[in-house]
Amino acid sequence: MITTLTNEALDSCVRLYVETFNAPPWNETWTAEDANRRLSDFLDTPRSHGVCLTDADGTLLGFALGHLERSGADDHVLLQEMCVRASRQRQGSGTLILKALATRLDGVRHWYLLTARDSEASGFYEKSGFRPAGRIGVFVRP
Repeated sequence: MITTLTNEALDSCVRLYVETFNAPPWNETWTAEDANRRLSDFLDTPRSHGVCLTDADGTLLGFALGHLERSGADDHVLLQEMCVRASRQRQGSGTLILKALATRLDGVRHWYLLTARDSEASGFYEKSGFRPAGRIGVFVRP
């Protein structure tokens, strides 16, 4: 079942986020406190939108969270986080989540996100209609 990502769902999203991104292939070092801060900040962003996918028992299977940004005469979606339970990856859950978010953002054509190049995630996003930006680069400091 797809529902709107709200503050009430945040604890479940935090647990799934930590579980997912601390495991291979990401091998990151998220604490629940840090993940909560990150996801809370994103959810509190003006014009944020998110969806959750749960099974019949109410177990969170995945979520996506982003916000609308104005660029000229159009809105763009920055997809800030997406997470699918490892046991449900490569089974259509991510595609279902993205489609549900797109439905809620009906009419918004321009989407962008950041993810690791040459990763399973980048392959998923390319299959979902994303492509590497042609002339846009990501700059970091330091």
